[in-house]
Amino acid sequence: MNSIRLCGVLALLSFVAIPDAHGATKRKRRPVRKATVTTGAKAAKPVAKSIAATRSSAAATPADREANPFVQKTAFGSTVAPIIRGGPWIVPTYADSTEGDFIDGDDVAVRRAAVEALNNMNGSVIVADPTNGRILTIVNQRLALGSGFQPCSTIKVAVSLAALSEKLVTAEQKVKVYGGSRLNMTYALAHSNNYYFANMGLRLGFDTFAKYAHTFGYGEKAGLNIQGEQAGSFPEAIPANGGVGMLTSFGEEIKQTPLQLAALMSAIANGGTMYYLQYPRSQQEVEHFVPQVKRTLPIQGLVNEIKPGLLGAVEFAPRDAPAR
Repeated sequence: MNSIRLCGVLALLSFVAIPDAHGATKRKRRPVRKATVTTGAKAAKPVAKSIAATRSSAAATPADREANPFVQKTAFGSTVAPIIRGGPWIVPTYADSTEGDFIDGDDVAVRRAAVEALNNMNGSVIVADPTNGRILTIVNQRLALGSGFQPCSTIKVAVSLAALSEKLVTAEQKVKVYGGSRLNMTYALAHSNNYYFANMGLRLGFDTFAKYAHTFGYGEKAGLNIQGEQAGSFPEAIPANGGVGMLTSFGEEIKQTPLQLAALMSAIANGGTMYYLQYPRSQQEVEHFVPQVKRTLPIQGLVNEIKPGLLGAVEFAPRDAPAR
């Protein structure tokens, strides 16, 4: 497989951010290894700590909610949604992530690189050819074929595409977020700004975003006849914890499988064609491989708008650079 194409797929799959104790996000500096960790890791449970001071219900005006979409009404007044701290990728789920993997149909060179990239960290690596949907390798198949995980900041890719599709913003249009800052989508993607994407969720509304999410493959199997694959899930109603804001910034109540993420990022990489992912299990199946198109996503004109933000998530300036 062309090495440039492979690097492109891995770079796209590397979009991820992990929230720190103040509700901001920290980028991981080593793109492939760190990305794969969160792709396959179970999301941490929110802790009972707010990301801003508690407000009275009278203080939570419509303008407040526009600037800080995490504001929610509770029995004790209006407060903001809890944050997610830490992460289970610190302790591997499996001592050997390759144990039990069946690799007779894998691309040997790609698998070797994927295993080295994951090293001893907790997660799963899926490498798919975006031009035809063939899976070249899956490292840690037990994890990859499970029921799915909270997508955390990877949900922001889908939210960006939905907001652009609805013409709510352009990639460079600045939006006011909590604290008076004004950010555009490129910066928000690169720095994984939670407030920006919670704001986009409020503008989209649950029903509209759910429509796009299902189009992008959430809640359905990404593969074709992949034994053991599960479909993940997408909530049928607004999440109780944090509402739409938490849904579109952290992926609250969503279970996304690594296969679903790989299929969506492959479609972005090729300009909008979502293939059924197929995983050949022998060299004979590799030789007789036939691509199968699942659907065409209406994102052909949007990929170039989100690409700078995705690249920025991997290569951007230090994360403490001031917002503009």
